[in-house]
Amino acid sequence: MFNNPILQYGSLAAWPYWLAEGLTAIGQPSVNVIPEDTDVFDLDRRLPHHVALAKKTDSRLSRFASRAGFLARVPDRYSLVHYHGSHLLRGSMHHLLEGPYLAARKIPMLVSFGGGDARIVSMARRNNPYFYREEDPARDESIRRYLKSISRYIRYAATDCEMAEYVAPYFDKVFTFRQPVDMGRFSYVAPDAPRRPVLLHVPTEPHVKGTEQIVAAIEALRSEGLDFDFRMVRQLTQKEFYAELASCDVYIDELRCGSHGVTAVEAMACGKCTVTYIRPDLVDRYPADLPLVNANPDTITAVLRDLIGDADRRRDIAARSRAYALRYHDARVVAQDMLAAYEEIGLAVGGQ
Repeated sequence: MFNNPILQYGSLAAWPYWLAEGLTAIGQPSVNVIPEDTDVFDLDRRLPHHVALAKKTDSRLSRFASRAGFLARVPDRYSLVHYHGSHLLRGSMHHLLEGPYLAARKIPMLVSFGGGDARIVSMARRNNPYFYREEDPARDESIRRYLKSISRYIRYAATDCEMAEYVAPYFDKVFTFRQPVDMGRFSYVAPDAPRRPVLLHVPTEPHVKGTEQIVAAIEALRSEGLDFDFRMVRQLTQKEFYAELASCDVYIDELRCGSHGVTAVEAMACGKCTVTYIRPDLVDRYPADLPLVNANPDTITAVLRDLIGDADRRRDIAARSRAYALRYHDARVVAQDMLAAYEEIGLAVGGQ
């Protein structure tokens, strides 16, 4: 255990908050700090956090001053910094000030990635024919500059198996990180009678998620006369999303990224049959009991047709999904894994 709290810096679908809560629950205090009280794109999910350094209405200069002032206080307040898709002074300049400042004060550092913050498009497209972005050499070079910058002083990363492919060359070690959720926020009640299945899709980025292909599959299945309901909503708070999730039978997550994110974990935690796309070459890098139903733009119609017509299969997947989330993604379970990583990093930094 560390003497001072561990700083979880960033938002990323609220997983830094749940990790902080999980660590605190097992006896290691931790705090989630976010740059501003705002969300990504045009969303307003009102994600939980402990501290926001600035308001979205503050001036750019004021927001920068808040982050810089907080950075100055970090060594006295925290024993370790875990960055989540962001760092305090932003840009590809971590190695110029923030990194050396914390390293000189023996503050261990670790970084996790959410997806677009470190995904190299040329590599992603080579491994995934369904990937959503066109090749962009300028963007890829920007990502590489960012990774080179942060890895000068952050020598460790923690991320999923897909993101590890892009970032591993830059770090001394990449730990496995599974997105944490508060299992207490999700109740699972197995359906006790057959009913018209309800399918739900809640895209944060419709193009990224393959929403167009999902809607096309729904229209094709309706034209076949299949009996089901389909809901697609987007502008929801996290609380409203959980309510929608609780009322569905099948959650359709995404078809194009090739690895799952937090939303798929939340759906499994709620005991929902969850459809998403996992790249074939990555399937074996997840636990063997992964219950996600794999689908891509070419197979989504057939996959949904089978699920709509098989209530027993939906119930079986739902039960296995809840068990999987408990086993691998409960915030306390993830916190135990990360605390072991923190202690390893702490010993390494202390020995420098």
